[in-house]
Amino acid sequence: MVETDVLEIEKQYPDEWLLFEVYEVDKLGRPVKGKLLAHSPSRVALDEYWDKIEVKLPYVTYAGQRPRRGMAVVL
Repeated sequence: MVETDVLEIEKQYPDEWLLFEVYEVDKLGRPVKGKLLAHSPSRVALDEYWDKIEVKLPYVTYAGQRPRRGMAVVL
């Protein structure tokens, strides 16, 4: 897996959890470029993989439907 645009990768794995190593952030600190390290529909599986590796600047995101405005999500 090579360095790529984070938003483009998110489109390729709908409804999955993604773990990136971030290489570049924008002015607001949001990840822009990175390397996809793992993806899974299960957050638990992703966390188990993450525990086994060392990542300098990790970023975990869910590439599924976002909650409606005013809704809260607890993980």
